[in-house]
Amino acid sequence: MKKLVLLLILAALMMSACGDGQVEDTPAAPEQAPQETGSTASNDTAPADPEADDAAAPDDDEEPEEPPLFALKVGNFLIEMDQNINEVLDALGEPQGVFVAPSCAFDGEDRIFQYPSVQIHTYPKGDDDYVHTISLRDDTIRTTEGRIYLGSSLPAVINAYGDDYVHDSGMYTYTRELTTLEFFVEDNTVIGITYGFIIEEN
Repeated sequence: MKKLVLLLILAALMMSACGDGQVEDTPAAPEQAPQETGSTASNDTAPADPEADDAAAPDDDEEPEEPPLFALKVGNFLIEMDQNINEVLDALGEPQGVFVAPSCAFDGEDRIFQYPSVQIHTYPKGDDDYVHTISLRDDTIRTTEGRIYLGSSLPAVINAYGDDYVHDSGMYTYTRELTTLEFFVEDNTVIGITYGFIIEEN
């Protein structure tokens, strides 16, 4: 499953890059290095019993207010779409690696920051880089809004996010204003999760 997700991410990168990319030198990171500041297992790890989690329903009768935009909480830090990557790096620490490629749509370079459980793709704007997409790399991270993780079932996704999605070739896309949340589903199981920012053309 992880190999398929990685292939999908690499394919997306190749589509977005105009030229040959390269990996920037970054300090070597331990294989199991913590990427989350102040993270707790109760917040971001997958449940021991996924079936029980999929069937669980909120105890409160009141519907929680939906945030206006999709965003991903990693540990105690909320990564928002179109956020300055320097703020993210300060919170998450040094990435395991950085892939760089010339940007097709903007002046400058696109970058992909690799962490153990998330991959962050940025785009250039002015003198800085900003978050464009975030992809989950393993099942230790759940979506902030619906608590969905790699390995969740399609019914769990629809139960958490509703049926206001666009379905195309196994991809279920939800949109909130200028942000998207995509679930790639195969055999009724989530094998890919990506947060995205919609960049409006001037």
